[in-house]
Amino acid sequence: MSSTRREVLYQIAVSAAGAAAPPLAAQQHPPHPAPAKPAASRRRVFNEHEFNTLRSLSNWIIPPDDRSAGGIEAGTAEFIDVIAASDPGLQAAFTGGLAWLDQQMRKRYHKGFLESAPAQQKEMLDQIAHRGRAGPEMAPGVAFFALMRSWTVDAFYSSKAGVQDLGYMGNTAVAEFHGCPEEVVKKLLDASPA
Repeated sequence: MSSTRREVLYQIAVSAAGAAAPPLAAQQHPPHPAPAKPAASRRRVFNEHEFNTLRSLSNWIIPPDDRSAGGIEAGTAEFIDVIAASDPGLQAAFTGGLAWLDQQMRKRYHKGFLESAPAQQKEMLDQIAHRGRAGPEMAPGVAFFALMRSWTVDAFYSSKAGVQDLGYMGNTAVAEFHGCPEEVVKKLLDASPA
């Protein structure tokens, strides 16, 4: 029996929450509209503080630039909220991670993540963004940030803003396919291990 894409995405989310491993960022989702401002009535799972922290983190992960909108404009927090509403394990992973982040920020700076200065936020995120740089006491934060980063990227590149950022024009017919250009093949072969 074949699975629907929704069922496959659900299984990925369950696996990610259980193992604190990020879902496949390359997973394809239909684009979703990016609201300009979050509407409190649209939130399904997270309280206002958690939701605003998700928005702030998504902006750190994918900031707006000259080329595209950032994580906030793409509606990444809204996307995470919708997915977490159908998966209590994923919801727990996010709420637990957000609580851990605020606790660590209060321990270091006497303020929660949102109330801390941008330099303090960056300092904390730099410590949990890479497994190799973090000590064992940061393991919960590293796992949470990996989860957050993966879901943010997944949400962004399945949104209208992300599709536009990629320059994806949709499926188009071509009269002839001449294969991948030689210079691209060479570059990929040179970059591949062994």
